[in-house]
Amino acid sequence: MDLVQSVLPMFLDIYVQSEIQDPDTGALIRDFNYAATLSCHVKGMVTNSATSRSSDRQEISNKYINEQMIQIRTVEKLNLRHKITNIRDKKNNTLWKELNYPTETPTVFEIVGVTPILDPFGTLLAYNSLAKRSENQKIGI
Repeated sequence: MDLVQSVLPMFLDIYVQSEIQDPDTGALIRDFNYAATLSCHVKGMVTNSATSRSSDRQEISNKYINEQMIQIRTVEKLNLRHKITNIRDKKNNTLWKELNYPTETPTVFEIVGVTPILDPFGTLLAYNSLAKRSENQKIGI
């Protein structure tokens, strides 16, 4: 695993979903709490093909849509209950920021799929995860 870690030149912060029940209404309230900082390699999904999903897309209709997809490689397995944010390089520079926010806060992503990476002998090396930009860019609300 040390060899795999050596090719993960970035960091990200993971927040894990938990549910609490409102005592008055009984409604489930989702909350996200910081869990860990992981080494990773992240890249945007860029394509010039009209048939496959590209990295960024904005659409204005009845509802404004700002869609962004990224691929994340980590040694640890991510899951659908995770939100990812604060993706940064080794010098602590944030790489994905919300440009529409006045303070350029780190973009929040939701995991949508995870695939294991195996070596030729069937040994698990790492995981590739697909994440999309979260509609709610505030964690904990």
